[in-house]
Amino acid sequence: MDKTESFWAKITLGKKTIIAFPGKVLGVCYRPPGSNLDMDRALLNVFNKVNTNGNCVIMGDLNFPDIDWRTSANNNNRAQIFLDAIADGFLHQVVAEPTRGDAILDLVLVISEDLIEEMIVGDNLGSSHHELIQFKLNGRINKNKSATRVFDFKRADFQKLRKLVREVDWTEELMDLKVEEAWDYFKSKLQKLSEACIPRKGKKFIGRSCRPSWLSMRLREVIKKKQKAYREWKMGGISKESYLIEVRTCRDKVRQAKSQVGLDLAKGIKTNSKRFYSHINKKKTKKEEVGPLNTEDGVEVKDNLGMAQYLNKYFASIFNKAKEDLRNNGSMTNGNEDMEVDITISEVEAKLKQLNGTKSRGPDNLHPRILKELAPEIVSPLARIFNESVNSGVVPYDWRIANIVPIFKKGKDPGNYRPVSLISVVCKVLEKCLKEKVVKDIEVNGKWDKIQHGLTKGRSCQTNLISFFENVTDFLDKGNAVDLIYLDFSKAFDTVPHGELLVKLEKMGINIKMERWIRNWLKGRLQRVLLKGELSGWRDVTSGVPQGSVLGPILFNLFITDLSTKSGSVLIKFADDTKPGCIANLEKDRDIIQEDLDDLVNWSNSNRMKFNSEKCKVMHLGINNKNFSYKRGMHQLEVMAEEKDLGVLVDHRMTMSRQCDIAVKKANAVLGCIRRGISSRDKEVLVLLYKALVRPHLEYCVQFWSPMFKKD
Repeated sequence: MDKTESFWAKITLGKKTIIAFPGKVLGVCYRPPGSNLDMDRALLNVFNKVNTNGNCVIMGDLNFPDIDWRTSANNNNRAQIFLDAIADGFLHQVVAEPTRGDAILDLVLVISEDLIEEMIVGDNLGSSHHELIQFKLNGRINKNKSATRVFDFKRADFQKLRKLVREVDWTEELMDLKVEEAWDYFKSKLQKLSEACIPRKGKKFIGRSCRPSWLSMRLREVIKKKQKAYREWKMGGISKESYLIEVRTCRDKVRQAKSQVGLDLAKGIKTNSKRFYSHINKKKTKKEEVGPLNTEDGVEVKDNLGMAQYLNKYFASIFNKAKEDLRNNGSMTNGNEDMEVDITISEVEAKLKQLNGTKSRGPDNLHPRILKELAPEIVSPLARIFNESVNSGVVPYDWRIANIVPIFKKGKDPGNYRPVSLISVVCKVLEKCLKEKVVKDIEVNGKWDKIQHGLTKGRSCQTNLISFFENVTDFLDKGNAVDLIYLDFSKAFDTVPHGELLVKLEKMGINIKMERWIRNWLKGRLQRVLLKGELSGWRDVTSGVPQGSVLGPILFNLFITDLSTKSGSVLIKFADDTKPGCIANLEKDRDIIQEDLDDLVNWSNSNRMKFNSEKCKVMHLGINNKNFSYKRGMHQLEVMAEEKDLGVLVDHRMTMSRQCDIAVKKANAVLGCIRRGISSRDKEVLVLLYKALVRPHLEYCVQFWSPMFKKD
């Protein structure tokens, strides 16, 4: 092809095959070691031609021994031209092991790293001295089966629904009802009225056969008109020019429709990013799905119900057991105020209007879109139920249950899935009101953790990094050696012991009624896993704060407030990520750091929280660092030359070139998604998407890692 040493093939499969690589192009190329610049440019031009839609896999011996593929560093201008070209094509190089000697000469370039699986480099090919590269190419499984029926809000009659809700005499209906009964009546009444005014539609798992979002009914008529003109032209009924007029009209209409879809997605990217990513995900070659899972016995579980049951069993096995002597210990007051909690109608209405109507509903089946639309009509009964619940300490059953959605991270191990709770949206509204009051109580009593930056108003990853490393760089500037210890709790949010948490809340001076409500909100919780419409059985939740709740992060921060060191090491926290650091010039300095580390381990043992051994590491900074070793209990801490700290790569030399490289790769990957997923090339569309999706990767914590060198 174009006088280059390359061979290209296109994969097509029959219509009945459910695994498809639509328009996938495979290429095998060879670039001789003595290639000149013109030959390189010819090969790169071929890459551009076959990669017009981002559907290609390029393989071959390309002979760039000067490139360090881990860092993308090189000392050769020709190599840099090649790197720039594949970056502009949004291609990733996925071979990570040497293929000849110590160099990676044989490359595999793909548009998405998820496309390649189980890569093996090995088995020498004989006289060529190159290693054999084997991998699996992932396709897409197309399914188009009906799932549960969901509300069709486009056809909803909210005006009628508001009228019906206003006609209900909530004061009369809720009179003399206890909290649980009042909530059940409110929920069932709102559900019944919603069903009468909002039609449902079948939700489908999207496959290739589904109609694209730009194909409207009007556009379908235009396409049919073109097809009819084609048949008439073939029969001699109309002239070719008449047929071509219909072709051009249809083509222009299709382009306008696709461009309008891109513009709508771009304009709504900040308010409804879910719609954009849904559009992008439909075009992905590989769908991210849960499973299959491997059990402890080595058995592979593939069916949805089986995976849901197994994941729920695993998530429940992580919990700490409840201590009977602490579970019902509510007698300590420590001078806490026992005042009536007043949640006003205006507070509740403001929180209802802030709801995101595109989010999922909880186990009570009350959708946030409905609650937001009906905020003025339902605020009065909800405020009444909230006040009675908090002041009586009674928490309805629906507010103590959760559907768990497993979020995939990697691998077939259930430990690599994060359990996120879908809880009652109404309860989350109440939690928002209580959160403000809890924070106010803590601030008044002066108990707020000054070194906690996670999930705290006015603080962030950026403030954490800048605050901590200002002290570290100050030590280094004075010629000191510094040792940093990176600590991370294992399954932190799921293992917080309820008893110990409640004792700490009592000592912090929180209003007794709010403390009692939190106690009952945590007590008797249940969870089940929801996976593709399948539900596991219920399991008791004996520890932890719900991931997905509003109060959960605040309670976790309060639980680890007393996590500290005694010797004055620089210590900073971001939720469950903790890092102490101190001068390490002499043996006595090492002993001080080890003593602080022992204090942190003792705290974790007494509070029944475990550190994750794999994520507890040490980094040695400074030219004259003696590289002391440290232990966490009996476990020797691993020494790291670089570590990802809150999303920013920090190395032992405090240079940021690798971080710059990673930021550019992430931004370029997003550009690739935009290129593949958005057909429009209008400036109005691309600028909006660039600002919303690409720039954040380049600007994340950039005040901390700001590039200093021209190459970066």
